[in-house]
Amino acid sequence: MGIVAKQASISAVLSYLGVLLGFLNVAIFMNRWLTPDELGLRNVLLDIAVVYSQFANLGVFKGMVKFFPFFQNNTNSDRGLLSISLLTSIVGFGIIALGLMYFKTDLLSSYNSDSKFFSDYYWAIFPLSFMLLMNGILESYLQARSNTVLAALVKNVIHRVLITVTILAYFFKIIDFHGFVVAFVVSYFLNSIIYLVYLGNRGFLSFKLDFKFFNKRLRKVFYNYSLFSILSNFSSILVTKVDALMVWHYLGLTAAAIYTNSLFLTVLIMVPAVAIANITLPLLSHSWKKKNISEIDILYKKTAINQFLIGGAIFVLTWASIDNFFQLQRDVYVEGKWVFFLLGLSRVLNLLFGVNNQIINITKYYRFDSYSSFVLVVFTFISNWVMIRWMGIEGAALATTISLVLFNVIRSYYIFRKLGIHPFSPNTVKLVIILTVSFVIGNLLPHLSNIYLDTIYRSMIVCACFGIPIYYFKISEDINQIINVNLRKIGLLK
Repeated sequence: MGIVAKQASISAVLSYLGVLLGFLNVAIFMNRWLTPDELGLRNVLLDIAVVYSQFANLGVFKGMVKFFPFFQNNTNSDRGLLSISLLTSIVGFGIIALGLMYFKTDLLSSYNSDSKFFSDYYWAIFPLSFMLLMNGILESYLQARSNTVLAALVKNVIHRVLITVTILAYFFKIIDFHGFVVAFVVSYFLNSIIYLVYLGNRGFLSFKLDFKFFNKRLRKVFYNYSLFSILSNFSSILVTKVDALMVWHYLGLTAAAIYTNSLFLTVLIMVPAVAIANITLPLLSHSWKKKNISEIDILYKKTAINQFLIGGAIFVLTWASIDNFFQLQRDVYVEGKWVFFLLGLSRVLNLLFGVNNQIINITKYYRFDSYSSFVLVVFTFISNWVMIRWMGIEGAALATTISLVLFNVIRSYYIFRKLGIHPFSPNTVKLVIILTVSFVIGNLLPHLSNIYLDTIYRSMIVCACFGIPIYYFKISEDINQIINVNLRKIGLLK
């Protein structure tokens, strides 16, 4: 866990810095300076582009990480893996682009009264999706080379600083909303430039394809895995985006802005999971290559408890001061309070099951992820269609929560049947009890009139409620080790 802990810790720090910048950008600046419809449009364009890029890559995002150990030789060469992935993704992008242009009129006519506003910026889908696609390929390539820190720095810090500059330029009327959309798209282009410069300087950037190595047999295995990963990748992203897109479809851009505003806050909860999963995937891939199931089991359990601990603690802390958060925003956004509760709870439960998705995808059972993902998407569509009509935006959040929990239960059970491993331990039960008690205490605390003082005192009490027992009962070896190192530095522990 040394490599995982080190890179995941750095990535997590950068991610949380990015979350702070993102909070200022979205929850404060955009929330106040853009109208709900403009914010909703920005979020919808980004959601569509994310789904587009995940499908257009044709599965090579996961394929690069899984097969890199086989392509890598004693030098920096990847024998053309990057070139293969780029060419495959460009083909996928072109096919979808033709479809979206051909069916543009039909797609726009199926939406509500917001379609005119959306139609004016339909063009932005294509460059935004392409840049997300290129960024995804380069980030996967860095991940395959066990370097997740640069991607975390670029995505979470540098990119969000550029967004801050963009929204400030809009506020001071240097650019209008059209200019804001253009600058938003261009900011993703700059990410790719940084990745390419870094790879070039390290000697990792080569587009030469070794046709002798990439023979017919390897091509068949690589593309077979990648094609099955298309459905898995697409489904995983669609499940997290379909709710917001269906809220927009049925309830309009303002409702989408309220929903995505609460959804954004749940990013805090998922930061440790993303940081840990990114660096764990190549380690799992190497372990599977050696058929070392016991090593995979150790990674499975440790990542699960660490993810659940950090994400659960963040959820409890955030909910304790959720009313203060909404007081910083426009009044309309408080309608998303229970949306955050449901989506936040779904994220915490997702963390409880650890890196089950990554484990399935590095094994010979990867096809199961594709099949089950397809079932999940169908279930998510149907449940959102029913629940949104019944309960509005809270219905979308509830449908997504049920879908994610059900999916994780199925995947974890499948891994247990095939590999005989699971993510749980006695410490999991202890942690559930600690977090639940802390959650209840946070809700019972009286409110102070000053929201900033109220947030500080609530956070201190709730932190003590879960922090002390977590350390005392040694819920996580890695967390205790980090705490002990810092206690020794300040002389409180020998």
